[in-house]
Amino acid sequence: MILAAAAVCATAACGGPNVLGNYGGEKCIYDNLSLRGGGVVLVTMICMDIPGQYRQDGDNVILVAPDSTQSAFTVKGADLVLELVAEPVMVCSRK
Repeated sequence: MILAAAAVCATAACGGPNVLGNYGGEKCIYDNLSLRGGGVVLVTMICMDIPGQYRQDGDNVILVAPDSTQSAFTVKGADLVLELVAEPVMVCSRK
């Protein structure tokens, strides 16, 4: 299974909206996606906590899994949206 952990930079130098916090919801495969300071993300799914990194570039949040897999999300309001050919495939909403 591919871990689609998206990463966001939590520093002011990255620009863009404040994305720190917890995300999830019915359209999100994660039980919880926690974006923390210092570019740290903690993904909870199937009763497992998986640490990773993230960086933010404006409205783009890139999650980087421990195996270096990257997933690029776009900030849309209070949601992190992963799109494929301009169609949302996953929406993680701020809790």
